[in-house]
Amino acid sequence: MSEQKTSMDNRKILIIVVIVLLVIINGVQWYLNRSNEQKNRDLLDSKNMELVSTYAKLDSISTQLELKIEQLQELGGNVDSLLLIKEELENEKNELKRSRNLAQARYNRIKGKLEGYEVLLKKKDQEIAHLKEVNQELLDENINLKEEKNTLNDQISSLQQEKGKLQEKVSAAATLKAMNIQVAAVNKRGKEKVDSEFKQRHIDQLKVAFHLDENHLAELGTKTIMLRITDPEGSALYNVAAGSGSFSYEGSDIFYTASKDILFDNSKQPVNFMYEKGSEFKKGPYQVELYSEGVMIGKTSFIVK
Repeated sequence: MSEQKTSMDNRKILIIVVIVLLVIINGVQWYLNRSNEQKNRDLLDSKNMELVSTYAKLDSISTQLELKIEQLQELGGNVDSLLLIKEELENEKNELKRSRNLAQARYNRIKGKLEGYEVLLKKKDQEIAHLKEVNQELLDENINLKEEKNTLNDQISSLQQEKGKLQEKVSAAATLKAMNIQVAAVNKRGKEKVDSEFKQRHIDQLKVAFHLDENHLAELGTKTIMLRITDPEGSALYNVAAGSGSFSYEGSDIFYTASKDILFDNSKQPVNFMYEKGSEFKKGPYQVELYSEGVMIGKTSFIVK
């Protein structure tokens, strides 16, 4: 009878131990769940604060940019590229404002352009200061011209000629340059192969990648870059669905394969083109040419076997 009572007591103790263990386990799980929930809330709050901060910076830049546009217009400066940048900036503001769940990659691209916008504002401050000086110089010069018109005409003509020659030199020096141009064949599975020769059956798309060389003379802002690929017969690859068109080059209209607008910020930024022809590529040598602002900025070649 004593042994039976001892066995029952042991069973009760075991049951109590199991219950205590279950309570402890449930308590630990509850604590961990609450801790994870708090971490998630903290992370979300941090992302929201960062998004609000980025939007505020974009809004401030937009206000400053609008002021620069008004000042440049009053001084007779060209604001076409700034108006395009302003429109792009407003679109990015709207993206941040509309969606708190904006894709991280897209958000990072928008945030990464803040420095480029700030550099652009500083560049325009310099341009405005320069235009003010030029306008003041022109005003003073006009007063002098009224007094000494006959004697200064020849000098003005000479100065204009020299200014034109200098501007041509500056324009040539300010031309963009495409560096490290690479051509890759992309198959249907999205696998890329960088080479100078490709088998016809491996090409579903062509990728042309390069970066823009640093150039402190080039104006910061929107630049249009055109890709022209010519087949073995010398004809440009042309596909309206892919954005092909024509442009003027050295007095003639020529076709381009694709074009892209970029915000040049002088950071050796990478640029990529993806082109899908829609049919098999002819076998033979192909030429790849890149143009911007009416000038060829780089070229390379590849062969389809």
